[in-house]
Amino acid sequence: MQLGLVIDPRLDRSWEEALDLAVRNGVTHVEPCGGGHVPKGYVDPLALAADDAALAAFRDSIASRGLQIAALGVYGNPIHPDEARAQAAHEDFAAMCTLAEQLGVTRVTVISGVPAGGPHDRAPNWIVPSIYADLEQAYTWQWEERLIPYWREACAVAAAHGVTICMEPIGGFMVYNAQTFLRLREACGETLCANVDPSHVFWMGIDPIVYVEQLRGAIGYAHAKDVKLDARTIARDGVVPACRYDDWDARSWTYRAIGYGHAGSFWRDFFTALRRNGYDDVVSVELEDPFMTMDEGVEKSVELVRRALPREPIPDGNFFDKYEWDSTQVE
Repeated sequence: MQLGLVIDPRLDRSWEEALDLAVRNGVTHVEPCGGGHVPKGYVDPLALAADDAALAAFRDSIASRGLQIAALGVYGNPIHPDEARAQAAHEDFAAMCTLAEQLGVTRVTVISGVPAGGPHDRAPNWIVPSIYADLEQAYTWQWEERLIPYWREACAVAAAHGVTICMEPIGGFMVYNAQTFLRLREACGETLCANVDPSHVFWMGIDPIVYVEQLRGAIGYAHAKDVKLDARTIARDGVVPACRYDDWDARSWTYRAIGYGHAGSFWRDFFTALRRNGYDDVVSVELEDPFMTMDEGVEKSVELVRRALPREPIPDGNFFDKYEWDSTQVE
């Protein structure tokens, strides 16, 4: 397995300095992100796909540092009820697929997005199956009229460029666990794979190891991001407290640097689970820790991940094949 780093403007430095941060920490692969809700300061897919000179400079800035691109990230909401916003998100996605083909990259990372609750709504509405008939009908409309049709189209766009879509299940969007991801994949085909990030399922009460097992054969990419759960707040308010994300005293969970939510033993189990279930490729560290500088967060996260991440190939053959077995000695 190989070590990557998500490169987006949250790193709070110039593009070149962000790449240097990766090199300084021994990272070999990067996931440049831009488009959708991610600012385009590092990657503007529409501009790069249309400008050969800018694309060449972008490629050289990465290759000259000995880095490789693991994936390109574009995190928009292409099923937003505002048609202009939905169209802009789709255009970013389509341009990123073009850019991936031009760069020889085979993965584009996305989120599913969330539509309105009905054809006349004007705001995104995250609905889960409910005992209430109105919500159930709205949920069915979201899937059948918005989510599945769009991502079928998007998979066709990706396939035309030789790209796999790696969708990250996240609470608040239509695809938020293995169950919803597999339902969408069944409708859209194998061009749609999962981008596994344990931080997003931990806070929903899902065991990431069981989660990975459910996705066996459908994992296209993986992030490493940690989350700290506050058991006392969860006992009081549950995992969806009614507070702003930055209200740290009221939150029941917060994204943290690797090791500040879960110990190294979990990360060793997680990386092993990825291998056991068919994924043995780049794992990219992602940072959203509000209590640590980005430099320190990257340093400490990469340090732990490097220790836990298997680096050598999986051994060939069965362990017992290396020994002669004399069945006559068995009583």
